[in-house]
Amino acid sequence: MFERAIENYRRINRPGIPEDSIPFRISVLVSVLISVYAAVHYGAVGALMGILVMVGTAAGSWFSYRYRDRANIGLKLILSVLLLVVFAFFWTELGGSVHDLRYPLVRLFLWLQVLHSFDLPTRRDLDFSLISSAILIAFAGSLSISNQFLYLLVPFFIAALLSLYLGYHSNLRASADVYVAGAGKVPRARMALTGLMLLPLTLAFFVALPRLPGFNAYYLPVSHSSNMPYDFNPIIKNPGYGDMPDKFPTTPLPFNPDSYFGFNKFMDLRVRGVPADVTVMKVRSAQPSYWRSTAFDRFLGNGWENTDRKGDMKEIQSSDLPLNVSYPEEPPRYATKELVQTFFIQRQLPNTLFGGFIMRDVFFPTRVLKVDSLMTVLTPVQLDPGLIYTVVSEVSDASPDMLRRVKGGYPVTLKEKYCQLPEMSPAVADLARKVTAGETNDYDRVQAMVDYLKNNYKYDLNVPKQGNGENAAEFFLFKEKRGFCEHFATALAVMCRTQGIPARVAVGYDTGRYNSLTGYYEVSGRDAHAWVEAYFPMFGWVPFDPTPGWSDPSGLPSTNTMWSGFTFFKGIGHAISSVFPAGWRRVITSSVKSVGRGLGAAARGITWFTTRFWWLLAAIVVIVLCVFLVERRRRRGKPGHGPPPVTGPRDVAYRLFARMTEVLTAAGIPRSPSQTPVEYGDCVDRRLGMRLAGQAADIFTRARFARQTSSEDIAELENAVARIEAALGGNAPPATPG
Repeated sequence: MFERAIENYRRINRPGIPEDSIPFRISVLVSVLISVYAAVHYGAVGALMGILVMVGTAAGSWFSYRYRDRANIGLKLILSVLLLVVFAFFWTELGGSVHDLRYPLVRLFLWLQVLHSFDLPTRRDLDFSLISSAILIAFAGSLSISNQFLYLLVPFFIAALLSLYLGYHSNLRASADVYVAGAGKVPRARMALTGLMLLPLTLAFFVALPRLPGFNAYYLPVSHSSNMPYDFNPIIKNPGYGDMPDKFPTTPLPFNPDSYFGFNKFMDLRVRGVPADVTVMKVRSAQPSYWRSTAFDRFLGNGWENTDRKGDMKEIQSSDLPLNVSYPEEPPRYATKELVQTFFIQRQLPNTLFGGFIMRDVFFPTRVLKVDSLMTVLTPVQLDPGLIYTVVSEVSDASPDMLRRVKGGYPVTLKEKYCQLPEMSPAVADLARKVTAGETNDYDRVQAMVDYLKNNYKYDLNVPKQGNGENAAEFFLFKEKRGFCEHFATALAVMCRTQGIPARVAVGYDTGRYNSLTGYYEVSGRDAHAWVEAYFPMFGWVPFDPTPGWSDPSGLPSTNTMWSGFTFFKGIGHAISSVFPAGWRRVITSSVKSVGRGLGAAARGITWFTTRFWWLLAAIVVIVLCVFLVERRRRRGKPGHGPPPVTGPRDVAYRLFARMTEVLTAAGIPRSPSQTPVEYGDCVDRRLGMRLAGQAADIFTRARFARQTSSEDIAELENAVARIEAALGGNAPPATPG
């Protein structure tokens, strides 16, 4: 029985026709190595393991070519056992990587590629290896979060296209009994032209493809948890400011361009400076939002403070992800929607979670978080580069009409905390009353103050310093009338409080620049931002941004990102304009942005029309199809639309071979679509026990593909076909004129 099993195994693994083309094998190997390097580069395995994979793949490819004519039964048995080992490791690793299955899948494909490289005797095996490399490069693209992936994708595209061409070239050589190479460099030129045409077509398809919201999943991307403390001191640790004092300082904090001064227990409005323009994080999100860090409730005149103490913070613990977050003194909140965001940290940041307001389900590599009543979420450690975490937020979806209809007073404790003000000039309250005069609800009052600040004050990072004890709101509103986002947010919050509207200042990062190639929002240090959250009964804290030139939060109104691929044109405009003078730069940037906005508007219009009048489009398609079929039938019925006339020796050879195929098919020997003429002729001769069909196929191949077809070949082919018809004794079709 064992011997029979071995024999069956030998029969199953009987060697096929070996692939002898060295250029084809080299191009496939290059494609595979590029895809392997891409997977290693984006963290699928470590550098040492990546080197072993690449060396093993190259060695396996050499071995496959060297022993391509052998069955290699022993090697295949070893590979089968190793394959089972690889799958066992995969299933073991899968249990510990449920939050991001891409990494174990990539590692599985890497080891499969190594094992498969030792068994590549035939063209089919090489084709499978090429397909596997395409899957690997796709996995690597999903792990990439930058445009640098193009530096790997372009050479892979070239190598894969070359592999397809060389594989087809090798197939023609093997399948044709007589192979005649094309004259000149026409095939290579056509291949290069095809590649150049595919690039813009692929780009156009990418730009026009709608960004669908995707689907909900319980497991979301998060870094692996290791050595995370179970308890920690609940204070904000800003890496750019070290140990901060417990109380608001008497002198201004030093400015650190690499770290935002607002990520602290307090925010000093006397600090001046321009943040560094470096990427701090990349965010994958279905829509833009503010990535909130913390907030401040007490206004000190020259700064803000978070008055929640360590004992007031709530501890969130869980042995499994996600951690479900609720907050102390959290009021009820209606009209919300879910927003999933994944954060890829690029530079060290404080130990506050960033996310859309407010964070509910947190996928972070820890078992404990601490939160306060201002909805600040603290982690045990600072956010280091390379960290990945996901947040499911409950963002406001309240419309202006909903907020205008809010009735009823504010809770006393909430009003005491968020309407507190130090002694200050009554001019601030007078200005707020003047701006909101005539408004009948709190939402319109807040919006009136937002519009007033945006339209009458200038955003300026170079505003002079105020006095150490000078009131920042008075300094901004009546003295300088210009300032940065913290000044605008402070002025709005203070004006709201003078009108009895609870308000506070929140800090974090603006949405950032959307990269249409990667699909990520790229957030830089200069996107550090401050805005205002005003409280509305039933709807909770709603964000408002009074700073001119900054985007409004996504909650009011919601932003449609389905056709955000058209922002690619904005990126092109930005890249091109950077090499021109400032005057030209503005014109080029605005022009290309206008093109992107116009195409995006056209796409949205098409979507709107399609969703509402799909039945009309379906009727038009049916009518056009019917007209096409009727016209086609009518043309076929006209004289002169039969088979094309015989015009040359090659066409005569084709008609003769087709006549032979018809006769043989009628005799019960049809030709398979996958059979070459020579293979079909050999098959017929084996069935009939003669050599006529094989001889006719050889003559047909020589006559059909030779540079010049001679009349002797045509005569010889016609004679062979006639002899086959006579041998079958059937009624042959009329002879084809020569």
